[in-house]
Amino acid sequence: MALVANAGTSVSNSFVTMFSDDVKQAYQQTSSNLVDAVRVVRNVTGSTYKFHKLSKGGSIKNKARFEDITAMSDSSKSFAGSGAYTGSTAQNSVVTTTLNNYHSGEYIDDMDQFKTNIDLRNTFASAISSGLNRAVDQEIIDALDASAPTTQVTAGSGLTKAKFLEVHEAMNALSIPTNDRCIIISPQALTDLLTDSNLVTAADGLVSNTALTSGYIPNVFGFRVIMSTLLTKNSVQRDCYAIHKDSVGLALASDITTRIDYVAQKASHLVLGTMSGGATAIDVDGIVKVEVTE
Repeated sequence: MALVANAGTSVSNSFVTMFSDDVKQAYQQTSSNLVDAVRVVRNVTGSTYKFHKLSKGGSIKNKARFEDITAMSDSSKSFAGSGAYTGSTAQNSVVTTTLNNYHSGEYIDDMDQFKTNIDLRNTFASAISSGLNRAVDQEIIDALDASAPTTQVTAGSGLTKAKFLEVHEAMNALSIPTNDRCIIISPQALTDLLTDSNLVTAADGLVSNTALTSGYIPNVFGFRVIMSTLLTKNSVQRDCYAIHKDSVGLALASDITTRIDYVAQKASHLVLGTMSGGATAIDVDGIVKVEVTE
């Protein structure tokens, strides 16, 4: 028994260092599908984070001479009379998200350690990083599901060009900035778009050529298209979302951390990756729920 314990605890420092580096590299190279679509704050300390929300502002017309400037967030000001804001008051508020802790690990048998090569290390590293990246994506999807957006589009016959234009119009009507928009859809919804002859035909040029060669549509009507397998499905309805980047916030405590511990009972090393993060909807005006029948 002593010989087994000694063999297990003699894992080389180089092995630990290499594995830790492999996991971090895999995590960075295979980042989550959705992290670039939302507002991200890194290196958060504590268990919660507050995102500031400032709604659309207005302006004061013909302010009286020497009259005090009132903050836009002062809701006591009416929209009439001298010193009042026209257009909208900007209610400065905060939205709090709670950071959740995530772990992803794998055991490596003592005998495997002696035979470890770069391919095996990369396999374990990719598995761990993929687990953590899926956790990040799920945080964002959960935040969208809990957001209860006021604007919804129902695609009873699947996602089509016409329904896409409804989403486009809805965001324009709310004065959502045209940059940094994306739509998160399911594999079935992507197939709906690829088979919609009104959107993808042999004569459509760049969009069609990309779709025909890659089986993917990168952008439609100013929306970056992101496919996710994590979107919630209720019976035959899949909840997809069109969002503006500033409408959803993701707070991350730190980059991934790794550790390797020996577990004598298993005669193996536990390789563990951890991270902490949380997501929340900041402004539901920038979120359109697209209910797609599948």
